[in-house]
Amino acid sequence: MNSSLQQRNELLRRRITPLPGSQPYENIRPIRIPGRLDRWDLIDCVCEQHPHVSRQTWCDWFSQGHIRKRGVPADPMTLVRGGEEFEHAFPDTVEPEVNAQVVIAAEDENLIVIEKPAPLPIHPSGRFERNTLISFLRLVYPKERLKLVHRLDANTSGLVLIARNAEVAAIMAKQFESSVVRKRYLVRCYGVPEWNEFSCDVPISSRRREGGTRDVDPIDGKQARTEFRVIKFLDDNTTLLEAKPITGRTNQIRIHLWSIGHPVLGDPSYLPEKKIAAWQTLGIDDPPMCLHAAGLTVFDPVSGDELHWTSSVPGWGGDSPG
Repeated sequence: MNSSLQQRNELLRRRITPLPGSQPYENIRPIRIPGRLDRWDLIDCVCEQHPHVSRQTWCDWFSQGHIRKRGVPADPMTLVRGGEEFEHAFPDTVEPEVNAQVVIAAEDENLIVIEKPAPLPIHPSGRFERNTLISFLRLVYPKERLKLVHRLDANTSGLVLIARNAEVAAIMAKQFESSVVRKRYLVRCYGVPEWNEFSCDVPISSRRREGGTRDVDPIDGKQARTEFRVIKFLDDNTTLLEAKPITGRTNQIRIHLWSIGHPVLGDPSYLPEKKIAAWQTLGIDDPPMCLHAAGLTVFDPVSGDELHWTSSVPGWGGDSPG
């Protein structure tokens, strides 16, 4: 690692030790009203936007004065307009502990490459605001408008690409949308597949279930394709795989393996025997979810040159290639 990257990583370590979300604070989260919900009652609007949260929970938050408009408690029966903004206050917030062993692996004037540990959410959501990857990075790139180009689940480790301005983010987003980006994952799954190579094309629902997960949806689901290759059969009746997602649906690798009876080892949501549990970020002491973004290939947003990065192999991956 060159000296400038080393200094950047040392600064990052100082800024996130102790964890920024470890001290109580009032967490104010925005509620933005989409145009499609224009003239809905506010309570119906938030329930529609967050189907994984019960209506009774929203009613409790309203009665406690936690849903506000410019600091004033909002009436749940307020008629909202598209584009309007409200606030959701979470008083005395102490965020769960996360894995803060973030490494800035590479950077140039346009892009930043991160090795993300797990568990660590990428962006603010749910119980996490300050203890997130993007919040960490803004502490060491304070004058830049960092933009996420793609996302990993909180429980997934590995390579994450960050754009250093909106223009670069737009260029890179088109690359990801057009599937010219090549992604390679290491994954350890339950069981021993009957194949050495396999492609899964099961469509995935575009809507979240209650609990935040998604499901296969052969009728209305979005097209999805993942290519799998066995790397190693392990002694504990698990298998180390290489996974290459050709499309980029939410939870795609996890859902595809779950759908064929080989869920990811340590996955808290997509469980053996075709069971599904509510989405959750694992605790810092929980066994890891064995899914790791090990390789990423994109094209430079200015020169068009091919750029490729590989990540270090996690402990559960043994001596497999990175």
